Amino acid sequence: MSTTTLAPTPTVKYGRDAEVVHRLRPEPATAREQAAQAAVGDLDFEIFQHKMHMVALEGKETTMKLGASTAMRWGDVAFGIYTAQGDLAVCATGIYHHAVLSQLPVKYLVKHLKDDPSVGIRNGDSFFYNDPYYGGVHNADMGLCVPVVVDGELVCFIGAAVHTGESGGSEPGGMVNGAKSRYDEGLLVPPIKIGENFTLKEDLLAMLATMTRDPRTMILDLKARLAAARIAERRVRDFIDEKGADFFVGALRKVLTVTGAAARRKVAALNDGVYRQPRFIDTTGPESQLLRINLAVEKKGERITLVLDGSSPLLPDRPVNTYFQGIIGLAMVYFCGWLFHDLPANNGLLEAIDWRFPDDSFVNAKGDVPVSYAPATQVAFTQGMFMAGARMTYATDPSRAVGAWYTGFAVTVFGGVNQWGEPMADITPEINATGAGGRPGRDGVDCAGAFFATMSDCGDVESTEADRPFLYLFRNFFDNSYGHGKHRGGSGVGFGLKVHGVPWVGLGSMGFGAHFPATLGIFGGRAAPPAFVQAVHGSNVDALMRAADPGLPNSMGALYHQGTPEEGQRSFHNLAFPPGPFMAGDTYYVPVTGGAGYGDPLQRDPTAVVQDLRVGRVSPEAARDVYRVIADPRTGHLDEAATEAARAEARRERLRRAKPYDAFVREWEQKRPPADILRYYGAFPDPARPQAA
Repeated sequence: MSTTTLAPTPTVKYGRDAEVVHRLRPEPATAREQAAQAAVGDLDFEIFQHKMHMVALEGKETTMKLGASTAMRWGDVAFGIYTAQGDLAVCATGIYHHAVLSQLPVKYLVKHLKDDPSVGIRNGDSFFYNDPYYGGVHNADMGLCVPVVVDGELVCFIGAAVHTGESGGSEPGGMVNGAKSRYDEGLLVPPIKIGENFTLKEDLLAMLATMTRDPRTMILDLKARLAAARIAERRVRDFIDEKGADFFVGALRKVLTVTGAAARRKVAALNDGVYRQPRFIDTTGPESQLLRINLAVEKKGERITLVLDGSSPLLPDRPVNTYFQGIIGLAMVYFCGWLFHDLPANNGLLEAIDWRFPDDSFVNAKGDVPVSYAPATQVAFTQGMFMAGARMTYATDPSRAVGAWYTGFAVTVFGGVNQWGEPMADITPEINATGAGGRPGRDGVDCAGAFFATMSDCGDVESTEADRPFLYLFRNFFDNSYGHGKHRGGSGVGFGLKVHGVPWVGLGSMGFGAHFPATLGIFGGRAAPPAFVQAVHGSNVDALMRAADPGLPNSMGALYHQGTPEEGQRSFHNLAFPPGPFMAGDTYYVPVTGGAGYGDPLQRDPTAVVQDLRVGRVSPEAARDVYRVIADPRTGHLDEAATEAARAEARRERLRRAKPYDAFVREWEQKRPPADILRYYGAFPDPARPQAA
């Protein structure tokens, strides 16, 4: 049974609807749907699924080609076909959280606007929305949908959900580090009718453009969603003309029915048990603080229950709060991509999932608290899902028990005017170049993408430089950025850039994991290392670049090992820091790191370590001290005897350090973090416990 306490009923008509956000699962089938799906044969149903997926895929690709924001161009796009009640039945996306979140705004407009005489739903209408209370994530995630009405009957909706890089908050880039309440975070638009008679309303477009720093991107992204939706609408109407509305309505409902039943069967095949994985975050946004997400995955029969009791309290004026529905959405990144990987991505999957969230917790936001940094909290939770899920699935399908991809974000946000004199605010695309986790029998993929956006891309440097005021000094593999293990994580990317072609620009970052690792290993594998941002204000990099031998680092590894000859004011920042002015020529260095390690590093094939040494993927120090692999420094050839001796000594050293479990627990329970980083944690060590007087 899913449980979260409903907020009080609003005393005015225009308050947020606390009921509709709990309708994450498919709506009960109507009598019309039940009769229609019973008439859909198996062969015709398979053809229908394929055709509709192709329609959705065309919509997704069209949206990407027409949009302007970084996320839209490089694949942070979900495109889908919804039932008349608002359930997302067909979805083309690598952004799996939209598979269960993007229907909430549609269900809102069905509930509140469909029969309202001042609004209504007709052919040619289009609806826009971005309120994170309904979208589940944050203000920068925006959506648009259109209804399809046939012979006076609403048969479906078609829509696109995309991260647009600017939402008009008190800081640029869609994520507000200093947000004290939701009113600092910019646009808060529940579903509104933005177009009628196949025409967008210019007055509303002007309003949205005026309320954001980058009006061109805002409007182009909005029109891209609409253009793609209209193309898909034509495809759907052609299909209905051929097969009839009865078949279409029944087949769309059958997708949800079949998906839910298949999800329950897959869950039933797993071993019953409770899989616990607490996760910690080292920031609230504005400052370094310790927070806990206390995840337990309870599997019994054909249901999985996500329990988050014992997580840290609500933060009234810090932006890392998240709505519970956003956590469920990020759980689907794991479920759709790994556990239910062979099933359609739609909210029928939630027929096998329950959840329980504590009240007054930062994972169950209420009221006016800010949520700009909710993605950080949600991805921290998802890493817990990966780790608990690996243990849950190992006995039945070890191939799906994998290490997590990098989950610390390291998102660079910016705002200002570009080199063409145009206002702009967005994020850079390197978030889509993180390393994948180690896997059974194989290393993680280098620069695989973003785990929550597996079909996305980081683009090429030249595309970013073409309309952003940056010149890249380098962007390539960040060696040693992964978790070591029997199968290492994939390398992430590191990049350095300088402000170029403008007097100044605002630069900042969003993420976590600067004080302790954001991405932990599994089955004895090691964590990916902590990450931080470096900057040089007043840099003389332009003069150095004109020199015959500038000596500038050409990779993040070189920057860490050799430093940089730049003169200027060097500074180091958490991955969460607010945007500030960077002048022309100032430099900025960011690691977007690697995946988790899988298995004991001492079990790694020594020849694989030597190969990584040859291509520079691992450092000589890590090869020697972590993997205990000895190679001839002159020839690079493996010394098998010396390696075996070094590994045997490492195992003996482990035994010398070992202690009985009870002794370890007694010692561990005496440890406590410094009081000044527990301000928002709740009672230590268990935030669910009442604070001592």
